[in-house]
Amino acid sequence: MKKFKVLGAVLAGALLASNVVSATPSEPVPVKPMPISASIPQDSYGGLKFILVVNGKGFSPEANPLYIGAGNEIMVPIRVASEALGYQLTWTQDTQSLELVKENQRLSLQIGEDKYSFAKMLVPLGAAPELKNEKTYVPLSFFEKVMKVQVAVSETGTIHIRSKEQGGEEAAAATTKQGTITSITSRDKGGEIGLNGIGHGVRLNISDETEIVSATDNRKLTLADLQLGMSIEAEHSRVMAMSMPPMTNANKIIVKESTVAQQTLGTAGLIEEITVSTKGTIRLVIKGDKLSDKSFDTVVLNLASDTPIVGTKDNKPIAADQLKQGDKVYAFYGPILTESLPPIGQAAKIVVEN
Repeated sequence: MKKFKVLGAVLAGALLASNVVSATPSEPVPVKPMPISASIPQDSYGGLKFILVVNGKGFSPEANPLYIGAGNEIMVPIRVASEALGYQLTWTQDTQSLELVKENQRLSLQIGEDKYSFAKMLVPLGAAPELKNEKTYVPLSFFEKVMKVQVAVSETGTIHIRSKEQGGEEAAAATTKQGTITSITSRDKGGEIGLNGIGHGVRLNISDETEIVSATDNRKLTLADLQLGMSIEAEHSRVMAMSMPPMTNANKIIVKESTVAQQTLGTAGLIEEITVSTKGTIRLVIKGDKLSDKSFDTVVLNLASDTPIVGTKDNKPIAADQLKQGDKVYAFYGPILTESLPPIGQAAKIVVEN
């Protein structure tokens, strides 16, 4: 499935991202609210400006901006973050390389090379270090997978990097998130589900240790019982890694509706057309990417009066007459469709990226 672009508008009100001001760019200062008049960031998380906080101290996003790299990784200025974690950094201009030392730990990297040296091993992260505006940037995954510190991406756009000794109970604690399953990926061992799409969503790793139960009778379920469009509650770690949407481990999945024998199909894309029949039936033409092998890239779906329509931001209902052409949606439907091109069927649920 193609990933949607990160939302570009700053949310107003209580969810405005934090901002900081600093007389010297390398000095951490307390986080202060962003003024409403702040300009819209070019790189943001769910419409909120990225804020870097290391061991509880914030850094100015103007002096130390973060951005989304070509590989959809959050790119972080390594010097300010590493120095706040207690590392000493040495830059070698001839080789465009950087060495980081803390006690008996020694790390190194080279601009343009996806090979991060740690304990005489080379760790690839899928994104190479970059030199931008005279600052060295690394993917956020560097801090978790190479430095072995704790990383969390909050829904306000704040990125927390913590030394393990600084993490405390808050970092180790679990949190819960409710919503709709918008993607499912199975692997040889475990798999992954997407919850609430991209802008306000999360990717959940499912392992043998993940408990999956039915809310109605507490019956034990497996990853194979989960279906696209299901409403669930997920208990997961606060520590999240890097991707958009952020990824974390699921501790427990509670399925809030009954499983059905027929597999639900899904399409993620844009509403290309909306028509209303003389009887008031609303029909949507949705074109995008199929969410399973048996789904369709383009599908025509009829909405019933009781078809659930919810937003990814808060899972609140959306009226059918509020849907509009160009909306990004996750459309779920049953396997019974016409043989026309595109096929026509009945919508089981519509989830709107809002």
